[in-house]
Amino acid sequence: MLAHVFDLAINKYEAICNQPVAAKKKNKITHVQFNPIHPIIIVGDDRGHIICLKLSPNLRKMPKEKKGQEVQKGPAVEIAKLDKLLNLVREVKIKT
Repeated sequence: MLAHVFDLAINKYEAICNQPVAAKKKNKITHVQFNPIHPIIIVGDDRGHIICLKLSPNLRKMPKEKKGQEVQKGPAVEIAKLDKLLNLVREVKIKT
């Protein structure tokens, strides 16, 4: 099993990295937990194995600003981005 990391601001269809998280192909991932403060993901499988992944500093760099573009920063902007993403996911679940 692989964990796929996406940067939705850049490309929501192509992962920026892939990381194996299950020791064997027959293991099924049952839990994923994100740390709200640190760039860490915990993945658990059906056999009780746990893997801790830390997001590379290279993947945490902010995209470069374009000339003349005004970039908004802060927690409110990040919350709005996550709300927009969650609404997209909810819309897909409702349609199916």
